Amino acid sequence: MQEEVIGVTEVEVPAVRGRLVRSKWARNVLTFLVVFGPGLIVMEADNDAGAVSTYVQAGAQYGTKLLWLLLLLLPVTYFIQEMVVRLGIATGKGHATMIYQRFGKWWGLFSLIDLQLVNFLTLVTEFAVIALALGHMSIAPKVGVPVAAVGLMFMALTGSYRRWEHVTVFLCLLDTAWLFIVFKLRPAGLSGVFHDTFVPGLPTGGVKTSLVFLMVAIVGTTIAPWQLFFQQSCVADKRLRFADLNWSRLDTFLGAVFTIVVAGCMMIAGNAGKLHGLVFSDPAQLARDLQPFAGEAVRSGLLLLMINAAVLGTTAISLSSAWAYGEVKGWPHSLEMPVRKAKGFYALM
Repeated sequence: MQEEVIGVTEVEVPAVRGRLVRSKWARNVLTFLVVFGPGLIVMEADNDAGAVSTYVQAGAQYGTKLLWLLLLLLPVTYFIQEMVVRLGIATGKGHATMIYQRFGKWWGLFSLIDLQLVNFLTLVTEFAVIALALGHMSIAPKVGVPVAAVGLMFMALTGSYRRWEHVTVFLCLLDTAWLFIVFKLRPAGLSGVFHDTFVPGLPTGGVKTSLVFLMVAIVGTTIAPWQLFFQQSCVADKRLRFADLNWSRLDTFLGAVFTIVVAGCMMIAGNAGKLHGLVFSDPAQLARDLQPFAGEAVRSGLLLLMINAAVLGTTAISLSSAWAYGEVKGWPHSLEMPVRKAKGFYALM
């Protein structure tokens, strides 16, 4: 959104060179590519380390019987985030700011403390998974984890939202490798996979406490509070306008579809362990146990994808905390700002 500037009589506008695009189709594609990013990132970053563990465990214990639950969550994830997109575009402000303004200081403080606490615990999980995966790759966690942390800091310290977004979108698209993993594992009974996706059913044995807890975990890991704060602040930082609303909706929808497809691939990968009679303990151990059946490429791919999931989760979750706290404190809080102008914001990341 544009802000009215009072008292400025002359503005120097730099010359911009470009090409006139006459094709409506080409203009639409270019406009979408400019808007594209926040929807994919917020969705795919939610397939973080905890999500990998949950989805793979569901496949390892119950096969493909819970794929229908992921499909059921697709419209839920989309409509929740679509409302956040509209809020961000209409107000130009983050979620934390709007809670403080509309519901008062008490609820604003409660939501902020709750967000920071949950995010901190989640970040601990992300780095724990990085350490676990590196350990199975014969890389000392005391070396690999600090390197990952430094890399995450450099991602955010570029002084450019666009640069951060391009790197993060690239990491999101790396998750297409889950399709390669599924192809290499060659799951038996594709008709059964489609059936379990579109026809709701329960695993053999019916409803048990362990099944209920796992289903709750799947719902919880697919829809997270930080996503609301992250995407609204992301939209505000990117300065999207009402003209961008439909493209932002498309971005969010495609992100939701991509995320559910990747989650389904994780569940199918876990199912491969079940078919081979492997006992599930964690995704890294499953990757190692699948090596004799699927080869080194699958083992290394699963471990690298675990690290990628943790990196994506870490950058999005830490940014949601920094944006929310910066908004409430009134600090400069934009990735477009250099570190010297937004020290508090960057320190929280």
